[in-house]
Amino acid sequence: MDRAIRYAATRGTVEDLILAKLRAGQYKEWQIEALAALGNPLFGGSQVPEWTKWEVRRNLLQKLPMRLSQEFAIIWAEKALPAFEAADPQDGRPRKAIEAAKARLRGEISVEECRKAARAADAAYTAAYADAAACAANAAYYAANAAYYAAAAAYAASAADAANAAYYAAAWAAHASGWDWQIPALTSLILAWEE
Repeated sequence: MDRAIRYAATRGTVEDLILAKLRAGQYKEWQIEALAALGNPLFGGSQVPEWTKWEVRRNLLQKLPMRLSQEFAIIWAEKALPAFEAADPQDGRPRKAIEAAKARLRGEISVEECRKAARAADAAYTAAYADAAACAANAAYYAANAAYYAAAAAYAASAADAANAAYYAAAWAAHASGWDWQIPALTSLILAWEE
């Protein structure tokens, strides 16, 4: 590890560490572009994006590795889940869809099992009465779909079609879970990402 990075990691601020890693070339081009798009001035960003707009989220998510977007879709769904469970504590379908998405990313369940859980969460969304509960169930549906679509890339007409579906699902999952925490959390995930 570079001496400047070791120093920043033990004695400096988070920004010192980020700058040391940036100077050492430890961030990939997609990370730098994504962090600039999120408004991070250390990476050349000048303004925070209008994150509440669907197109803005989708366009940024498409710049990220698909797996990162899938993981963030799951985080979004988990943030929205309490709203659903408060409205209907007996309905476990959205929680099961989130667990299925996680299991699919770990390779523990099949594509079809993940898709089945996503369909069940979609049925919970359709049955939900309260707006917050419906959005939470919908977030779980999209999180499971993000995992499903990526896994189904081999079966799709093209990997790009499957990737776009996964990014679409992740962008919609974000809509259901509030806005204030998302850019800082996504920034942290991008900074820590290792392939």
